[in-house]
Amino acid sequence: MKSIIKFIGFVLLASGFSSCLKDEAALDPDNSVNVIEFKNPSNFVSPYGSKYSLYSRAFDLATENDYPITVSYSGAHVAPQDITVNLGTDPTALTQYNTEQQAHYDLIPSSLYTLPASVVIPKGQRTATVNLKVKSSSFDFTKNYVLPIQIQSTSSGTVSGNFGTILLNVSVKNKYDGRYRVTNITFRHTTNAAFSANTPRTRDLVTLSANSNYLFDPNLNGGSAFFSFLNNGSGSYFGAFSPVFAFDDAGNVTSVTNSVAVNDPTNANRRTARLDPSGVNKITISGNSKVMEVSYIMVQGGVDILFLKEKWEYTGARP
Repeated sequence: MKSIIKFIGFVLLASGFSSCLKDEAALDPDNSVNVIEFKNPSNFVSPYGSKYSLYSRAFDLATENDYPITVSYSGAHVAPQDITVNLGTDPTALTQYNTEQQAHYDLIPSSLYTLPASVVIPKGQRTATVNLKVKSSSFDFTKNYVLPIQIQSTSSGTVSGNFGTILLNVSVKNKYDGRYRVTNITFRHTTNAAFSANTPRTRDLVTLSANSNYLFDPNLNGGSAFFSFLNNGSGSYFGAFSPVFAFDDAGNVTSVTNSVAVNDPTNANRRTARLDPSGVNKITISGNSKVMEVSYIMVQGGVDILFLKEKWEYTGARP
């Protein structure tokens, strides 16, 4: 019995000592362990709770674009020596993300990017940065590319379990892409006189293809592709309706359609759109100036219901 009591006492003492060490590490940052991980490279877009973090960035059309990627020795200390961090890709991370989030991202072909094989965090430093090269002019606009990059090994230190692998959603901007100040010259709803234009308003033209863009409202419900308006002076919006503007090489607006198909289950009101040929229907680009004048009609259930004439004035690149 005495032996058992002595053994229990030893265990309690040992566990108490261990607990003290843990408490000391938690209370004193100098006792924490640094980890090697990726720093946030761009806009964070993955939902809370996803296993892998997804970041998004859009590039201008170019033969090659630089995408700075920073590796961090995160924690209380600086690197005690030069640390070589070996980089690679992990396609299984993208597969898992698509399954987990019911998403449909495409693995970017290796021909469309160049990822340095390694980077060195110098002794006494906390970070090191390399440029991922992205060949945006060769992108397939129908694809939603993601590059799953991974810290595959290091010469010293511990790789982070949370940010040792991240997903980079890379897309391309056409020349019409950007943030605009939109004003309405005409807003006429044929069945409800209480509906009026919610402009001037900030709206984005987001690249859909080399010569088409869809409307996105960054201030509607935290960011939405739906069309906002006023109902008796209060904010409202048409759901399942986001105009898509198509352009020819001269900048003429050749068509306006709805990004949501008429037979899509979310499009309960069967909304479509068409160009009003009586308008100017052109985007004029001169240096950093872009001005679009466009007239179009929202069609609901086969009936022309909303007549619009808008002026879009470029204010800068969208985030």
